[in-house]
Amino acid sequence: MATKQKIFAAESSDVKHFISGLNKKNDHYLHAVIHFDTTIDERVLIQAVHESQKLFPLLSCRYVEATENAYWEESDWSASDMVHVVQAMDREQAVQEQLTRKLNEKKGPQLSIAIIRKDERDSLAVILNHMLCDGGGFNDYLALLSAHYSRFIDGSTCAHPNADHLGSRSIKQVFDALNDAQLNEMKHARLMKHEQDERDYLPLKGDERQPFIMTHQLSAKAFDQLRGYVKSKGATINDALFAAYVCALARVIKAEQIILDCPVNLRSYLPKEVKPGFCNLTSNITCIVPRDAGIGFDQALMQVKKVMDKEKKSFKPLKVYWELEEAYHHHHLDQAKKLFPSIYRIPVNGMTNIGIIDEHKLRFSGLSIRDVFISGSIKYAPYFQIAVTTFQKRMTFATNFYGTNEDKACIDSFITNLINHLPIQS
Repeated sequence: MATKQKIFAAESSDVKHFISGLNKKNDHYLHAVIHFDTTIDERVLIQAVHESQKLFPLLSCRYVEATENAYWEESDWSASDMVHVVQAMDREQAVQEQLTRKLNEKKGPQLSIAIIRKDERDSLAVILNHMLCDGGGFNDYLALLSAHYSRFIDGSTCAHPNADHLGSRSIKQVFDALNDAQLNEMKHARLMKHEQDERDYLPLKGDERQPFIMTHQLSAKAFDQLRGYVKSKGATINDALFAAYVCALARVIKAEQIILDCPVNLRSYLPKEVKPGFCNLTSNITCIVPRDAGIGFDQALMQVKKVMDKEKKSFKPLKVYWELEEAYHHHHLDQAKKLFPSIYRIPVNGMTNIGIIDEHKLRFSGLSIRDVFISGSIKYAPYFQIAVTTFQKRMTFATNFYGTNEDKACIDSFITNLINHLPIQS
């Protein structure tokens, strides 16, 4: 008798990301690159992936849509199907090729790790389906993977402290943490919708045949300068990044207002003792400021800080996810999918600060990490996003886009201009 495959419920956020891919907003995959100083043991890495599946079983599942809802079904993919070695002549070219591949969510697996090997040094190009988790969850997964790898390399028999804790994937855990007044405010908030047209778009043509991931980096010294400056202004690093974004956009777009999407981590709403599973717990703040082509950084910083401080105190951003849950759980799947695009609408331009990649948590025993970054989905024109991660105080700006060579040059110039607006000395 055949063994019945395990089934895991799909969340409304899983379906939301799937629809974003169908509607060509983005490819709904997360991306990461880790550069080592030597070669990794691929057999141990496969063993670590296998161990991680105990906490993250969706990695080997396939996405299934039924009449009433969607779900994840256990499949036969093994850890060895998710890891492969690429002998490279050109490291950067190989990383690009492996990092911009598309996985198949309806077949699986949902994870791909390419070991790019050249001159006795390895780089990992990692792709993870965004339907499974957000950037914060991806960061946590990489830390879990490195912990398992280190444990096997060091010959430890101790289990990972969370080895028996799958955790919840539902946004409901955030709603459950709100009090009655907060829930009432959220339920009665208006959905955030902002009509945008060509005046809001960056001058990018787009080309679905040419995905690429471009990075720019700030040194640790520059990061310290930036942190010290914004602290003196009572602002945050995030405020500063958006202020520089405003300055750069003001010189390019023609709209009367600058409207930016800012994803925020909802894990802060959870009690400290609650440990969620690998999931999407991200909401969105919308930053809207008047466009002034000659705006300076300090002026932009104060404008952004004022908007962000107000938005952070509001529960309006959660309204979208409440409505998605209502649509998903009270309609058949086909109808819910038709409703989702009218509920979840984000500005065409955005930035996500995924945050710090902790060098003490991301540690592969016997290996030294030269550099690492995490980035989000690859965007289709006109959608444009910058993903920021910080490792050992080095801040990496990653821009993922389907575009032409002219688009590459345009984005390179735009990000350079954005960085040049930051109050740092080169």
